Amino acid sequence: MVLSLALITALNEASASNDTLSTLSQRISAKGYIDVRWQHFQGNNSWLDLGTGHSRLDSSHNNRPLLADFAAEIKADLKAGSQIITQLHAYPEQNSALEITELYWQYRPLHASTMRSRWRVGFFYPKLSIENRGSVWSSLYNLNYSAINSWIGEELRTFGVEGRWSWKFDKPSNGKAPLKLNLTASAFTYNDPTGAILAWKGWSNHDLQSGINNKLPFSAPEGVAAADNIQANSFQSFREIDGRPGGYIGLGLSRKRAFKVEWFHYDNQAEDTAFEDGHYAWHTTFDHISAHYFLTRELEAFGQYIRGRTSMGNGFVDNRFESAFIAISKSQGPHRLSARFERAIVDDLDNTPLDDNKEAGNSFNLNYSYYLAPHWKFSSEYQQRRSRQARRSYRQEPIYAKEEQLSFSARYYF
Repeated sequence: MVLSLALITALNEASASNDTLSTLSQRISAKGYIDVRWQHFQGNNSWLDLGTGHSRLDSSHNNRPLLADFAAEIKADLKAGSQIITQLHAYPEQNSALEITELYWQYRPLHASTMRSRWRVGFFYPKLSIENRGSVWSSLYNLNYSAINSWIGEELRTFGVEGRWSWKFDKPSNGKAPLKLNLTASAFTYNDPTGAILAWKGWSNHDLQSGINNKLPFSAPEGVAAADNIQANSFQSFREIDGRPGGYIGLGLSRKRAFKVEWFHYDNQAEDTAFEDGHYAWHTTFDHISAHYFLTRELEAFGQYIRGRTSMGNGFVDNRFESAFIAISKSQGPHRLSARFERAIVDDLDNTPLDDNKEAGNSFNLNYSYYLAPHWKFSSEYQQRRSRQARRSYRQEPIYAKEEQLSFSARYYF
């Protein structure tokens, strides 16, 4: 319904403009990239193949060229300040069709010089990520995202409306950008299953972005078979199950090219006893803090922290989750070197047998990238992840696992 409202509004604007077909075509633009990789991976099989590993590309993809990702963004400018934005991804190595990962109407009305606002209506990412500010929500710094942003890519979207307001506080005379206070608020639906993948699969490090109609391969733990309703073997991240809207609110302070700090509180307000077509509603709530600081023009430090809780079945599954990373990145001309360190945990608070979701892990990522203007980016990356996960014991695997991945990427931007 929300998405329909955005499209109806957009079509009304288009018809009212009396533009010719030629003029409209000039207002549509497209950009994106094709990512070809080679890798060597050591560790457990990928969760996408129902394994207990945390990568997208496991050892079955080793030592051969891979068409890792095709991504595109199509933007239609309707009139001043009004756009329809569509983002798409395809992952040929997972036999993934081209899927819509974002589709929304955006409007930036004109205001007095000290205040600006932006409205988004449709299906889109909440603006939580410091890493994923690149083309089509890609990371500017790494091939594989942090655990927090990997989870956002798997399970988290806004299917609703969001407003963001920014106020300028000062007018520096030394050429610096003004200080800004940012307020964000949203109401949404179709995010009731959020938390299931995190609870039953755990944290991951990869670059997969779920599409609006995605179906992820999924196997619930044996203990869930004792529930009144059986979880489906394929998982859809974006469903409305209980008819209750959720929301989030954010508050931030920033100065362009100097620093940014922002806090978000998210609550999907799901009724955790609701069930429909093999999917439970999960009540998921969290607080998220991000910070970004420019030490010099070329050297930046940034990080994200999240802490929350997710539950389903009136306490049948009840987990507390937490993750944090800190990263540093140095650019010089066409070169960029980035390093990221992180910690991620899940605490199991229920007593359901054969459903121990406890997890603790650390990961390290080192990436070097070279930009060959105007179309190419070449990257090499080493990632290591060590974790202990109780669910591995149900498959007669050691609880402790170490995963290592060496990747080389040639990405063509269009």
